[in-house]
Amino acid sequence: MSKRDQIPADCEFVQLHDIADSQTMAAKLQKYVAAFSGNQGQRVASCKIEQLHYRPGRDCKLLLRAQLSHVNGAHAGEQYYFGWLLTAEAKTKAYVTQIAQHDLVVPHFGPPVLYIPEWELMLAAYPNDPELPGPSLLSRPEKILALMQNAPENFGMAQQQPVRLTAKMTKYIPSLRCGYLFEVETAINSQRKHAVYGKAYRAAEGEKAYAIMKQIWESPARQSGDLLLPRPYCYDAEAHILWQEALPGKPFAEIAETIPHLPETAREIGRRLAAFHNSALALPVEMTFAFQVREVKEAVAAINQTFLEFAEACSAVGEKLLAAATSLGPGPTTPVHASFKFSHIFATPKGIAFIDFDGANRGDPGYDVGRFIAHLYKMKAGWKIAPEIADQTSANFCAGYNEAAKQPLPPERMNWFAASHVLGSQVYKSVKRLDSGLVNKLLKIADWLCPLLFGLEAVYEVLPRMLPALS
Repeated sequence: MSKRDQIPADCEFVQLHDIADSQTMAAKLQKYVAAFSGNQGQRVASCKIEQLHYRPGRDCKLLLRAQLSHVNGAHAGEQYYFGWLLTAEAKTKAYVTQIAQHDLVVPHFGPPVLYIPEWELMLAAYPNDPELPGPSLLSRPEKILALMQNAPENFGMAQQQPVRLTAKMTKYIPSLRCGYLFEVETAINSQRKHAVYGKAYRAAEGEKAYAIMKQIWESPARQSGDLLLPRPYCYDAEAHILWQEALPGKPFAEIAETIPHLPETAREIGRRLAAFHNSALALPVEMTFAFQVREVKEAVAAINQTFLEFAEACSAVGEKLLAAATSLGPGPTTPVHASFKFSHIFATPKGIAFIDFDGANRGDPGYDVGRFIAHLYKMKAGWKIAPEIADQTSANFCAGYNEAAKQPLPPERMNWFAASHVLGSQVYKSVKRLDSGLVNKLLKIADWLCPLLFGLEAVYEVLPRMLPALS
């Protein structure tokens, strides 16, 4: 099913139907870049939506990827565009003014910014972003090298002189985040490269993330080796870039399916998460049990409004979770990672490490535990992990966590948070991305995880028999 087929008929941005059509979007884009002098005979062959974030009654943001071709039809590369559709013309004009004040980078194709009036669509060619000045700097290796040579100690290279580097973009979420990996060769050791990671934030968020990482880095849990994370180096307040150590290894999301001893690894993950929860960090209180209850309510409302065909099933799961919430009640308050997913768990030579503590705060520890279980069951349901391996992995993760936690969590609390994350996070993301194909499957997983239906042990027994219905 294409993005165009998934856009609700009553969507207030009616132009989305045309934007979502690859050829229609390509023709429109070509029309507005044709007069630009720097195109060198290239043209737009196709242009499709890579990311789509839309919520009814709110603004819509898109990441578009344009495939470019030469006049003879040969492939000529690609160009990313950050696009936004705003509900008020005044907002659009404000965005135009805001991005015009940036140090704009002229891309290899087309102008840095363009506006398609008939669609009221504003486009910024990557690395230009109206809310993220960082990519404009991160995408220029020569400028980054000059910064490192001027103050190598700010990048973990005290008494070393950088001589050259290579750059690779690892992540880009329009208006939110952008990350680059730099491998730096120094004059002292040209064979062993020093890896540095630069992450761009919106204005106030970067400084907050840096302060959180410094606090965690200085914690007894990190100093004892029970908790592993990348070392924060410095924060560029002008470009809003946090510079930190680039960990060797791979994210768990890329290797979980191939780890031969996954259940044993999960026990280590549980222990290290408990070490973080045990630390006494002075963080703001945000993701409590009450917070997650609100997330469930908001997710149900959003799903029911966007995909009417799932409203009945979604409401049924939501009612079970809210009914169970009254009996569970508030739990302990500890530091929480707040985004404890497989892509933020790293397998390194020193052991399992965690990254991206951007939103860390104090809340219910079940928030992190439940998110890990929810992601594991999603992989199990999609047959990415064998059922028996997934079951043992979940059991070992929970056991490892409770062995090390000062305040162990009962199975029903873990289950409730797991089910609520499937509904409030994974299903909700599918709604924002207008990806209805996943919604029904995820709702079934959330239903089977509901503590009113099964305890943790019962899920292990029943879920394998139900999985064929998901394939």
